[in-house]
Parts: sequence; C-alpha cells; structure tokens
Amino acid sequence: MATYTTYYAAFLRPGSLWNPNKTAREQPFWDEHARYMDAIFETGVIILGGPFEDRTGALVIVKADGANQVWEMYREDPWTTRDVMKVADVKEWTIFLDGRQAQSPAP
Repeated sequence: MATYTTYYAAFLRPGSLWNPNKTAREQPFWDEHARYMDAIFETGVIILGGPFEDRTGALVIVKADGANQVWEMYREDPWTTRDVMKVADVKEWTIFLDGRQAQSPAP
C-alpha cells in the first residue's frame, strides 16, 4: 500500500518594498528575514524554500498541522511586517512521488 506525505505550499508575493531589480539577498531587511527563517528551518518545519528566478515571489514547502499554522508562522516575519514579501496563498499539497526518498536497488 502506498503512503503519501502531506505538506503545505506557501506562495509568497512581493510587497510594496520589494525591488524587482534586486535579488532576494539584496532586498531591504534581508538579514532580519534570513535569521527569522533560519530559526524556523532549524526546527524542521520548513522542508524546502526559495525565491523564483524571475523575482516574482517565492515558494516554501512546510510541514504543518494546517494552513492556519503556515499563515501564523509568517505573521512575525520581518519581510511580512515591513511589506517586503508576504504570503499570497497556502495550499495543502499531497506528495505522491518523492525522489528524495527513493529506495536503493537491492544488492
């Protein structure tokens, strides 16, 4: 029987302080945002995360009990509070295929 993993995908969009001519690390309050996100990442809640190459937003995959927990996680993010980048949507995501956990061939 197959087992499936459910995560939440947080889609972030630029706010009023986002400069599309700069990379994520060049945005205002980057250091504060990075410290905030690193602290959450260290707890194992964030599985994957990063900006889109075209600088139109970011995607973060989160292990959570529900979408509300993801929204709450970002409430105190320095980028959220200062309108650099905010969560636009959170969707429950069920993973059917995961190459990161592929079984090794039998010896």
